[in-house]
Order: sequence, then C-alpha cells, then structure tokens
Amino acid sequence: MSDSMNALADEFSTNGFVILDEAISLSELETALERINSINFRKAGTRNVLSFPWCQNIARSLKMNPAITPLLPCGAVAVQCTYFEKSVDQNWLVALHRDYSIPVKARISAKDWSGWSEKEGCVYGRPPEFVLESLVTIRVHLDENTQKNGPLQAIPGSHRSESSSAPRVACLVKERGALVMRPKLLHASSKLTEGTRRVLHFLYGPARLPNGAEWAHTESSGADEV
Repeated sequence: MSDSMNALADEFSTNGFVILDEAISLSELETALERINSINFRKAGTRNVLSFPWCQNIARSLKMNPAITPLLPCGAVAVQCTYFEKSVDQNWLVALHRDYSIPVKARISAKDWSGWSEKEGCVYGRPPEFVLESLVTIRVHLDENTQKNGPLQAIPGSHRSESSSAPRVACLVKERGALVMRPKLLHASSKLTEGTRRVLHFLYGPARLPNGAEWAHTESSGADEV
C-alpha cells in the first residue's frame, strides 16, 4: 500500500473510524436518490435496501474503492444496507451505543450466540466476539453532514475499550463521502435542527459464519442495475 493508504489503515485501527470525502460517484448518488425517491417508506427508512440491484452495485463499488479495500477483511461481502432519513418531520436522537446484532436466516442453538430479536421480518442475533471484531460499517452520505443535521458522534478508540467517558467527536461527512467504522465503536447522534440527513448504512462481514449460521442476505454476485 502507499504511505497514504497505510496512514488511513493505521487511523482506522487506532480510532475505529475514518472519514472519506468521496466514496461513491456522482452517477451512483443520482441513481440512489432516484430509486429512494420512488420507494414509499412508511417510516424514516428500512433495513432491507440490499435487496435492490442498484444498492448491490454500490456495495460492490465500495469494496473496490482503493481507500476502502484495505479496511475490509479479506473476502468480505455486504450483508445488509439500512437507509436512514432524518428530517425536521422525522427527527430523533440515538443514545451512545455499540452495534452488536447481525441479520441471519434463523436462530441457532450455540452458546456463543445471544440477544435474539426480530426486526422487519428478519432474525438478528449477537455472534461470537471474533465475528463482531471482523465487521466493518460504511455509512455513505447522500447529503452533506454538518453540525446542524444530526451528525454521528463517536468516541475514538472505544472499539477497543469499555470506557465511555472520553470526549465525543462529531463525524462531519461530505455529500458522496463515507464514514467507515467498526460497529463496536461507541457512537450516538442528536436531533437535527435543519436540513436532511440521508444515509446508506452498509454492513460488511465474512462470507461464512460459524456454528452453521447463515447471513439473511448477501450481495448477489451477478446483479446489474435495472
């Protein structure tokens, strides 16, 4: 890797997150907004966007981004994409937390798995620790993220520590940029005061899970834009 890529990988390892100014192309942004606008969301988003071919195309494009590829585990696949749309009409805050649950096809009986739940018709559970530590989240921003539209706040290095007392950092991301983070990183967000915050939240993990578990969905290898 180049010196800049090594520095980015070191920052990701130390802080648990990095911010990229340009993660998707302008045409990918326009396609995403067009497709999202054609979907009638009843709430402020959905966890099931990866089922759409245009979203799978973006998922594969992100993996090939030279700045992102070194941050992903070898053989990583996209296993989920959640769409969030925060606005003055659909506004919320999120308390400081870590993301522990992953979407799987069915519950399994194994002592290393716990925290079972069901959301939008999909089963979620907490996998073994080594699986959690291999996961990477890529939050692609479809709007410029500022202090006024509810940016994600993170505690640097908290993916490796149980402490929650360190100062938070506001993760300001440009339109078409991305926040790449470890799901175990302590993070939160406040309500926005103006504008809109639209995010495609991708989760990447290993192609295979332990104990016979299977991902609920993954990017299909041959999907094309339709």
